[in-house]
Amino acid sequence: MPPSLPMADPTVDALYAQVRMIAPAAEGEVPDELVPVAPGIRVLALRTPTLPPAAHTNCYLVGPARGPQMLVDPGSPYPEQQAVLDRVLGAEADAGRPLGLVALTHHHGDHVGGASATAARWSVPIAAHVRTAQRLAGRVAVTRELAAGETLDDYEVTCVFTPGHADGHLCFERGGASIVGDMVAGIGTILIDPSEGDMAEYLASLGVLLARSATALLPAHGPAISDGPGKLHEYIAHRTMRENRVLAALGTHLDASASELVPEAYAETPKMLWPLAERSLRAHLDKLVKEGRARSVGDDRWTCQ
Repeated sequence: MPPSLPMADPTVDALYAQVRMIAPAAEGEVPDELVPVAPGIRVLALRTPTLPPAAHTNCYLVGPARGPQMLVDPGSPYPEQQAVLDRVLGAEADAGRPLGLVALTHHHGDHVGGASATAARWSVPIAAHVRTAQRLAGRVAVTRELAAGETLDDYEVTCVFTPGHADGHLCFERGGASIVGDMVAGIGTILIDPSEGDMAEYLASLGVLLARSATALLPAHGPAISDGPGKLHEYIAHRTMRENRVLAALGTHLDASASELVPEAYAETPKMLWPLAERSLRAHLDKLVKEGRARSVGDDRWTCQ
């Protein structure tokens, strides 16, 4: 992993590196130009060291037909990818759409890897939730804190607070579309790692998005999702199914470690991905313990309550 890539937690950093080694991402071809995905929103996919099967992070440019633009998640630390972004931003400035703000959905390295370089090159501030700013302290200088429900009038964007995948996660809503970062994915799945995520908060945040007016979801990885409500219902159902499997697996043991529960709770998951599955299973266990439906019995072991 390039030394310039900011990562907030060494456990997550090591996990990403391990999973990339055992399950490499499929590179694929992506356009090196902005592609319209919703009114006032265009996307540029940049190659990043992200979690397979994804190999890119979507960087969104948001704003009016003329006037300043907001750039969401310039995540690539790679110079050649930053050069592509600079060329695109230069063309936009020449067309009367200069960059006005870099905004971050959350702190993970595949979302912020190019933020500092881009902000410095174009002399614009970096904006994020205060919790994201705290996690990035000393690595990426967030100079504008964004609050839940705040409206960014220049870009016609509303900030929606959606913790769970990360404690400072924000989505950016414009009209009938929402840039959702790592709340859902157009390719692959979403990791909730207990070292910095919270399964209960994540499920609640899926509910927050479902209750809002956005129909299209624009994820950080993979294509746009036109049936946003359908995808959110799918994610909630999937997490509920997995939680039930974790409980069922617990019920077959007097007590068990997370690694002992994985073969039953994630039976359909390829074995090479079980280290990743174990992290997600632990997040489910934390939720179940908080709800009084499971109990920790020490030494990294759990039992049904």
